[in-house]
Order: sequence, then C-alpha cells, then structure tokens
Amino acid sequence: MKSISFAAVAVSFSAFSMPAVADNPLHYDVEAMERWTAENEVDFRVESNWVTEYLVNGGNMKDITGLAQPKDTSEWKQSRYIEPAENLPAAFDWRQEVAGGMQPVKNQGSCGSCWAFSVTAVLESLLRIQDPSTTLDLAEQTLVSTCSNAGSCSGGYFSAFNYLKTPGLADEAADPYRGVNTNCKSGLNPKAKIKEWAYIRGATGGQPSTEQLKTAIMTYGPISVTVSASFTSYGGGIYSACNRNSVDHMVTIEGWDDATQSWIMRNSWGSNWGEDGYMRIKYTDRNGYKCNNIGSTAAFAIL
Repeated sequence: MKSISFAAVAVSFSAFSMPAVADNPLHYDVEAMERWTAENEVDFRVESNWVTEYLVNGGNMKDITGLAQPKDTSEWKQSRYIEPAENLPAAFDWRQEVAGGMQPVKNQGSCGSCWAFSVTAVLESLLRIQDPSTTLDLAEQTLVSTCSNAGSCSGGYFSAFNYLKTPGLADEAADPYRGVNTNCKSGLNPKAKIKEWAYIRGATGGQPSTEQLKTAIMTYGPISVTVSASFTSYGGGIYSACNRNSVDHMVTIEGWDDATQSWIMRNSWGSNWGEDGYMRIKYTDRNGYKCNNIGSTAAFAIL
C-alpha cells in the first residue's frame, strides 16, 4: 500500500489577512484581537482567559498545545477511506444524542499533552455513547508518563491510540493527572480499551473531506483531529479568523452545524475557556481551505 502523507500544510494568509505566524501575539493579546474582530465584522467574541494570561506572562505556546509530528511515519499506512454518507443531517451533536450529555471537558494545563487528552476524550466519548450512565474518568497521566512511550509534556501524536488498544487505560483515581513528566506507575488496572483505530484517508490519499469527517463522527463517534491553535482568546460564537498555519494542537470534533458551516470542537483547556470548553469553528475559510487546518489529519476509534 502506498504510504500516506499527512504533512502539515505550509503557512499562508487567511481570508481576513490575519497574521499567519502561529506564535504571533495577536491571538492572545485580547485588546488587539478585539480591534481586529471589530474591523473585520466577524461573528465571534474574544476574552481574556487563563491561556491568554499564561502566554502574555511569557508562557510557551507549545506548553498549552503539544502536537509533535512523529519521526516514524509507518503508522500512517493504518488508514481507512470512509465513503461519505448520503443525506447527512444538516446538524449533529453527540452532546444532544446521549442522554445526560457527554463527559466533562478537562484541562491539560501547562503541559504539552493535548494529544493525550484528545485520544482519551475519544475513548471516554465512546463509553458514554455505549452506556450514558457511565461516569468513568480515564487517566491521561498514564499516557504522559513513560508507560505509553507515545509522548510527554513535550508533545505526542495519534500513536497514543496504540496504548488505548493495548493495554488500555486505568481510571483517573488510580493515576491522577499532574501535568508533568513522570515514570510509569506500576500496578495499574486498565478499565477501558479500544478494539481498533485508524486515520481517515481522503479520496486521493491525503486530507479527508468535510463529508468524510461528518460520516466518521456519525458512524464511529467523536474523532481526534489536528488544528492550528491560534484561537486562544476565543470567547464564543462562530470562529472564522481562519489561517493556514502548520498544525500544533490536537482536539476532538463531536458534531457540526451546516447553518453556520461550523464544527463543534471539544478543547482541553478547561470548561472556563470558550463555550464551556468548546468552540464552534468554521469548516473552511473563504477560499475553501480548512479553517485553521482543522481535520487535516483525523482518526477514529472503535470500542
């Protein structure tokens, strides 16, 4: 099988001519971002939050994201083409499909462990879909530690799904999240695991389409995706300050709304960020490119 390339998209300018450098302070300088949104008449608001404060005070963007492209790309062959479903609904939201909603949004803090929270959120979501009464909270710290060999506070990738398959994750109480690099904790008893996982392959072997992502979400549940995280000051509404920066963050997508042309994105910056921890982000910019490259690489899992 031909090797699949999910290389990050090159930097260029957004539809609104927003600065194209991911570390440009505009996205966490709230006053500057407020002026920018007013000038461009966009439908989202910005606000100060712990992430913007952390960055303004000298924090490193890598410490509140954490995507690290792997040196070994052989796992990219583990991909599946998903045929776009016909007659997809105009809107879909797993929070409304599951009685009692989905599991609470978590906070990775200042540890580059977005990857661990993204894949764990997928597994926890699948458990909620299977049994809405479950309150199982799984241990991201186990992935961040040396147990998984998938990453650390310095970053990680989708390969963390391999640990969710074998041996699986213990619950949070057994290995509480500390947001620091640790050695593997012994004696952990896995409480949940996945049967399999795969990248979502586009029709020509590259990025998956919007319709493929929607189909995967409806068929398998929330999916893990990459994104450019230049939305730190987001406070609510439909995020449309799209760029084509290289991706640096992993999140999950739980649904969509065609009326606003936006994804329902779960972040890992806590429930006090955005819309109770979520963000509604445009599918694409005005030129048809994925907004902030969201979903340029995506993966699903099966219990």
